[in-house]
Amino acid sequence: MLNVTGYTRITEQNFQSFFTHPFVLVIMLIVLLFVLLFTYYEMGFLFIMAYHQQKGIRYRLLTVWQQLNRKLIYFFSLQVIYFIVYLALLLPFASILLPLPITQGIPLLQFITNDIMSTRLGSILYFAVVSSVIFISFRSFLTLPIFTIQSKISIGQSFLQSWRFSKRRLLKILVLLTLILSGYLALLLTITVVSMLPLFLLERWMPSVALLTAGLTLAFLQMVFVVLFSLLQSMIGQVMVAITYNSRNLAMQYKSKSKRFNTLPIVLCVIFSILSMMNIDMLNRSVYAPDTKIIAHRGYTAGNIENTLSGLISAANAGADIVEIDIQQTVDGEFVVYHDRTLRRLAGKNGVIANMTLRDLQTIPIYDNGLNDKISSLDDFIETAKALDVTLLIELKAHGNEREDLLPRLVEKLRYHKVLDTYYVQSANAPLMTQLKTITPNLRVGIVYALDMAEIDVLNVDFIALEESWVNERLITELKRQHTELFVWTLNKDRSLQEFIEKNVSGVITDHPDIALEIRSKKSEQQYFLQRVADKILFIFSS
Repeated sequence: MLNVTGYTRITEQNFQSFFTHPFVLVIMLIVLLFVLLFTYYEMGFLFIMAYHQQKGIRYRLLTVWQQLNRKLIYFFSLQVIYFIVYLALLLPFASILLPLPITQGIPLLQFITNDIMSTRLGSILYFAVVSSVIFISFRSFLTLPIFTIQSKISIGQSFLQSWRFSKRRLLKILVLLTLILSGYLALLLTITVVSMLPLFLLERWMPSVALLTAGLTLAFLQMVFVVLFSLLQSMIGQVMVAITYNSRNLAMQYKSKSKRFNTLPIVLCVIFSILSMMNIDMLNRSVYAPDTKIIAHRGYTAGNIENTLSGLISAANAGADIVEIDIQQTVDGEFVVYHDRTLRRLAGKNGVIANMTLRDLQTIPIYDNGLNDKISSLDDFIETAKALDVTLLIELKAHGNEREDLLPRLVEKLRYHKVLDTYYVQSANAPLMTQLKTITPNLRVGIVYALDMAEIDVLNVDFIALEESWVNERLITELKRQHTELFVWTLNKDRSLQEFIEKNVSGVITDHPDIALEIRSKKSEQQYFLQRVADKILFIFSS
């Protein structure tokens, strides 16, 4: 698409213009239609077969296929909007009902929700919206079984019927889903614990076979998880149909001649062997101590206000390798440590940072989550960081009103404090960072991207900081080839921290440096394979 549209890369600066290009819109519509039809046919087969089984009606797959085909007309009309809304509402359940890469890999930009949740009003609005979505999701839960089973009903009519049915049966739906998921999780936990017992024993008594046993154990559990996911999907489908049509028979009947499954054991053995070999190789390569830098995002904000000296001290005491801070230039040419363009969020005032002096800003108290603190200068931060022996990652916030001496004064300040060769400076303003690298080659300079979808060119900076949703193996490999560091932000979930520390990226930027340090410390050569397998399993199921 880049070649056709004439773009070299997609970033937050040209995101809107790229995705409004006619060619891109056509491709997106085709992909969306494919996802909708795939979901419709997959779940449609499940619901129609469940209905026939519960009613004792004989059926053929060809008949089911033809019944689903008769509803295709709705996907090429305005009715498809109802289906899109329905799937969007069911995203919380999608990873269970549709265990597909499509539903697992949706990039939800965490930095957006993090910013929303940073204020009390934002948190209230966020939880209000989430609660409303969950309520509407349950009320529209039965839309798809109604639409696929009833031959003469539109998607919109199915949506309305689901809303009416669920009003009387909402509690029943919640109870049944809770029981199914509880039983499923209990079975999953039991199988996992029992399966890992041999590895637990052999790793201590016969360590020479630990790697082989770990690979076999993980392969077995992966296959079990796939089977259980499929059974869960079928069971939830059966329950949805039974609730909708008042059926009491939830028996899942799959009548087939046994000779059709003669090759099944062979296929399963082949899959098991391939998974085992892949897991053994993966586990063997995981025996190393990662050197990923743990970077505290705006200091350590647990019990402190962001970008304050107290947050810096707490981050250093927690063991962070680097502390990230945000700076802006004031009207008198000094540098203040503050993130936002205005004082509104933390100080409750309308003042613009670029229009105020450093002395004025230092007299203004800031508040957050019942805490209070003060705004500090970059000089104070550097002196404190040097005393704590912690490196700073300085993000330069450029809002367009900076003085012409912005970069020279910043370089002079870093040189004065003798940190020019040890600190990092980054900004979302790529031309500004390229200019900074040109005038100060020995300073470690980087570019911040909230979004980047393109082949990596040869960069004229030392590192890039990229939002986690857009980081992939190809990017990591290419940046390592170019000897360019990669800092991934902002990682606040255990799953994300574990993933990128395992990939040994250059640095992870997080609000929880203590958790990140704990995860990194466990990734050592001495770690038991049992723990590595457990980490992989937790990674699969963590959100």
